[in-house]
Amino acid sequence: MRIVIDMQGAQTESRFRGIGRYSLSLALALARNAGDHEVYLALSGLFPETIGPIREAFRGLVPQERIRVWQAPGPMRWVDANNASRRAVAERVREAFLETLDPDIVVVTSLFEGLGDDAVISIGALGEPLPTAVILYDLIPLINPDEQYRTNPVYRGYYADRIENLKRARHLLAISESARQEALGALPFSPEKVTNVSGACDEMFTRVVPDADSLATLKRRLGVTRPFIMYTGGADARKNLPRLIEAFAHLPDTSRHHHQLLFVGRMPQSEVSALRAHAQRVGLRADELLFSDYISDEELLALFSTCQLFVFPSLHEGFGLPPLEAMACGAVVIAADAASLPEVMGSPEALFDPQSVPAISAKMHQALTDDGLRARLLENARIQAQAFSWDRSAKLVLQAIAPFERTRESRAARPVTFERTTLFEPKINRILLLKLDHMGDLLLAVPAISRLRARYPKATIDIVVGSWNQALAQTLPFFDRVLTLDYFKRKSSLQAELSDGSLTEFVKQLGFYDLAIDFRRQPDTRFVLAQVDAGLKVGYGSLDPAIDAKLDIALPTYQDLPFVETPLNRISISEQMLALVDALPAHPSDYVVLPPIATPLQQHTRAVALFPYAGGDAKEWPVARFHELARRLAADPAVELVSVFFASEKEAQRFSFDGIDKVVIQAGLSIPELMRHLAGHQLCVANNSGGAHMAAYLGVTALGVYGGLETAHEWAPVFGNSYVLHNEAACSPCHIPARRDCPHNFFCLEDITVDEVFARCRELLAQNGAAVPTAPSRPSVKSTRKKLFQALAPLVRQCNEDELAQVAQGIALSLPTRTRRALFVDVSELVSHDARTGIQRVVRSILSELLQDPPKDFEVWPVYSTHDRTGYFYAKRLRSRFMGQGDPGAVQEDPIDFQAGDVFLGLDLNPYGIGVQEPFLDEMSRQGVRIQFVVYDLLCVQMPSYFAPGSEALFDKWLNTISRYDGVVCGSRTVAHEFTQWLREHHPQRERALEVGWFHYGADVQNSRPSTGMPSDAPRILKALRAAPSFLMVGTVEPRKGHAQALTAFEQLWQHGTAVNLVIVGKSGWLVEKLVARLRAHPELGKRLFWLESISDEYLEQVYGACSCLLAASEGEGFGLPLIEAGRKHLPILARDLPVFREVALSHAHYFHGNSGEALAQAVTHWLELYRQGTHPKSEGMPTLTWQASVQQLLDNVLPTRQVIKVVPRMEVPAETE
Repeated sequence: MRIVIDMQGAQTESRFRGIGRYSLSLALALARNAGDHEVYLALSGLFPETIGPIREAFRGLVPQERIRVWQAPGPMRWVDANNASRRAVAERVREAFLETLDPDIVVVTSLFEGLGDDAVISIGALGEPLPTAVILYDLIPLINPDEQYRTNPVYRGYYADRIENLKRARHLLAISESARQEALGALPFSPEKVTNVSGACDEMFTRVVPDADSLATLKRRLGVTRPFIMYTGGADARKNLPRLIEAFAHLPDTSRHHHQLLFVGRMPQSEVSALRAHAQRVGLRADELLFSDYISDEELLALFSTCQLFVFPSLHEGFGLPPLEAMACGAVVIAADAASLPEVMGSPEALFDPQSVPAISAKMHQALTDDGLRARLLENARIQAQAFSWDRSAKLVLQAIAPFERTRESRAARPVTFERTTLFEPKINRILLLKLDHMGDLLLAVPAISRLRARYPKATIDIVVGSWNQALAQTLPFFDRVLTLDYFKRKSSLQAELSDGSLTEFVKQLGFYDLAIDFRRQPDTRFVLAQVDAGLKVGYGSLDPAIDAKLDIALPTYQDLPFVETPLNRISISEQMLALVDALPAHPSDYVVLPPIATPLQQHTRAVALFPYAGGDAKEWPVARFHELARRLAADPAVELVSVFFASEKEAQRFSFDGIDKVVIQAGLSIPELMRHLAGHQLCVANNSGGAHMAAYLGVTALGVYGGLETAHEWAPVFGNSYVLHNEAACSPCHIPARRDCPHNFFCLEDITVDEVFARCRELLAQNGAAVPTAPSRPSVKSTRKKLFQALAPLVRQCNEDELAQVAQGIALSLPTRTRRALFVDVSELVSHDARTGIQRVVRSILSELLQDPPKDFEVWPVYSTHDRTGYFYAKRLRSRFMGQGDPGAVQEDPIDFQAGDVFLGLDLNPYGIGVQEPFLDEMSRQGVRIQFVVYDLLCVQMPSYFAPGSEALFDKWLNTISRYDGVVCGSRTVAHEFTQWLREHHPQRERALEVGWFHYGADVQNSRPSTGMPSDAPRILKALRAAPSFLMVGTVEPRKGHAQALTAFEQLWQHGTAVNLVIVGKSGWLVEKLVARLRAHPELGKRLFWLESISDEYLEQVYGACSCLLAASEGEGFGLPLIEAGRKHLPILARDLPVFREVALSHAHYFHGNSGEALAQAVTHWLELYRQGTHPKSEGMPTLTWQASVQQLLDNVLPTRQVIKVVPRMEVPAETE
């Protein structure tokens, strides 16, 4: 079973209260106990700060790609009436998003959200509701309405809307038996549809022994100087806190003066002030009633564990978590004998009458002084704490929703979608207009009524007017019926009135309408519209949320105030009424009248027409199957005639029936003849061809059999009664010229069987063209998007361009259309400027390999960013060049389109742009994109003196930023351990575990997109290199690379007559001006000293082959790519003794120590002796990788299949694991 949990109960302000703790704890337990069930989490993007912590809480329980985020533009809170249209849009986007997740059941953690925040939870706003189970906490406002409910119309309207949505749930999961009984008594649910799943408290609630100093500090901060009686929870009226204060004041002096009353937790300041004032009135001193405000979880545990008594006097609770939490911490607990609290407490001795101050006070005194009772309450607390568990509640939930599990067969995606495609079928057939005001107003409505009649030419229109306007209305040529209802008086100055009884009776007589419009702009008649039984109710808003909640379209309205001009009273009444007509949902049949084009030559009540050909085999269901279908239809007693239509006799000859009864061949008919013959049939089966469209236009039920050449949504028949059988192929539309060009064996049409088409034919014939459309059990995003767009059309009509763009962005993020995941590879520096550095060689090689051999189920896209705008963009030109397709010229490089399950790999080193891109990376992460960065080295922070000023701070910022995401893959094991050490020392802020891995680079230059070209003096130089032992240094000339030490060492060797060459390959870098001047002016330059700047890879290969030894003198490296390249060429290696060099070269290199020229000169001399003797370390057999193998190592970390090191926030890094 696929269970989708709406987690908004753990995202809103409720997350700081019991509902939020319940939502998160139960969801975690469901994930733990899911077994073979699939658990998905649905998160709202309107609460971005909650997404990361929820993802981290479920890490290891729910795959990250199953934690999905939907988006819609806010604000949406109910308290602002101007949010109604945005909320309606968001409801439909959310339900479409949920539909694409294909749930067996949606579990809503909290339905009663969104009054003062941007939560949006609806059931059935988009149409047929998804099977939904709602966690029910209580129905307090419905059963025991308080002053806020009675006096606040906004709250009443909000709560009424929530109750209506609740009624559309398929199952209620009550958090207590008390809540269950409330639901059965107040809502239309049968007992088997409401389950008590109970609740529990978090495992963190257990008795603790606080550190004495910490406890003393906490008590000083709170003002606690004596043993204290504790309460925690809300401060609303039902919590009964004034009576608790009075009960404390009524304690005997011996109890009262030895204790303090402590209210723990954040409460509204207004409530705190009111409670303090009440305490003063009943005689409490300032130090007897204390308030803690916000406290941490650790502090809450300490207070629970050390309080003298915990009291919970609430008049009504759905469950009652605080007393259970207190009992779990070993507190003595007493509570109200009300609602669910007896279930939680489990002992009559622990209960008191919450309506009686003396009863509360007496129980408090007894619990403070009666040692026997205290002992029994403590034992009861131990038993009760163990009786409730989240795992038990989760199992009850799973048992309750088990009936919603679809069978394996029904979950398996059907290969074929059967859907009705009729567009030009009026949806509005009966219209009711309300125009209850005066004669002038009715005349001003004529333009709007005229437009309405033109829009719905076949609809019946009834109008309700005052009796004084009846004669005028009857003269207008628009109405089928004119009804009268006298609400206003004939004179405008007289008071309008209408009794409830007369309105009820009048509405009952009207019956049902598809559309009802109140043309009056002022809100005083909207109560009439609210009572009408109509599929769509349209009018201006009434400023009464309870009434507006009953309208489907409520245009913005404004209160008429003296001397105040509004946007509405700046335009004509006629324009205001036209706006109501224009706000109606658009439909293709609006304003359309289809002229007749043929009359049947002969009417056959049970005849089927077939069109086997479509002008090309890429659009044709196999002709042999049409042949078999014709045979099956002819053999069916329910079929009177089968007509097979062909464009010519030649075409018909390919379709032989050997004289089968009932089958008639019609070939070569003219268009008028074809239409007259076709019009007499009941059903037509055709390919994606003109036959299907002609049949549908003529009123014949059309059944199209469609493949993926073109989308069925674009080319399906749309007239009369039209249906299509087709596959939702991800590769559609392919626009291939012929069937043979399909790489997928033409499954889109081949998988549609004769049995399937024949069954649909029988169904359509038996039901006179009426059939129930079916779709694959997993709805396609395309079909859901289409449904969503139709639902949103009337809601976004008044949106400006910016608002429409926000809606579109929300849909794009919530309902992505890509079926393959994307691997975004950041190559920003490569796009901007290929510096031909070692890092750039790695980037080119990896990108080339990824594009040539992408990982399974992924499409690889190089992307880039710029320093002046947020976001990443497709590097289409670079991709085209790397794939050997040449330069595509000027192409639009669009912002990337990301979705859950994608992977972003920061392959290029681009620390400059990270600050600009951080918000974009955050949004990708929230949406479920896995974000990984490659770290080549940490030299900027390890050796800052070797880099330009500011580099250390820039690189430190980059490291801090990339540490916030999913993982870092380092260019060697050494760098991985250096990075984890940096994490331990710097503690970058992050809210999730960080995976740290490593990989090694490849060394096959031919697969790194090598550059080519040889200078004219190359033969002379290569000859000189071969003439004496030549030591090769490869890499940018920069301070840490050891070039200065090497030059000094070789100067000493030359002075001593040693015949050796020093070869430097690499361009000039930073902070080496003196060294560069020394090199350029050196007397041995071009003789025994060679500096080859910016040479091609082709030339470098030749240089490797001409040299005797690779000299790796760098003082710090992240990997040492030249060592690998030398190893592949069997070139001996002399390297500084660095951990990373030993990791790469192992025993296949000779290592030296020391930073002086003399030390290196001695090492070279020693190596030369070994070389002449043939005992020097050989690089043959040195382990190297191809770039293909290197990329596979990288992907093992990135995708991921393994993690080398896992770093947990604020904890020590565990030891390395393989």
